[in-house]
Amino acid sequence: MDSPIGPDPYVYRAVWGIPARDLHSFDLLVARQMIWMAHAAPAVRRMLFDEEGQPICPICEQVITTGTATVICVAVLADVPLLDAMERDARVMIIRDPDALEAWWLLHGDCLDTLTPERRAELNQRIELALRAGSRSN
Repeated sequence: MDSPIGPDPYVYRAVWGIPARDLHSFDLLVARQMIWMAHAAPAVRRMLFDEEGQPICPICEQVITTGTATVICVAVLADVPLLDAMERDARVMIIRDPDALEAWWLLHGDCLDTLTPERRAELNQRIELALRAGSRSN
């Protein structure tokens, strides 16, 4: 996506379902998501969380309740240095300092199982546009 002032410095990357080895790893990912929430772009937050900050599954658009089988996802607008770092180790998306160029969300495990490529592309487009709404290259 190039703008009249030059090429877009960011490339959208998303991981739908970050693998967690165990419950402790899953809890660490959720903690990382909670740290990011304070930095979330307003458009992204409105899309993935309700007014009370409860996660909304973007596939079925229902609030995810405690105890429900869920999957953690992340997307980022990556600049060239981040893209280079991701080539070496994709986990850098997870351990970078949180900012408004990333999005974290939960979704129901059953919803992920039924997610079609077309619906994934549609949701990726919505998340990317919400992230770009707050980026310098809007």
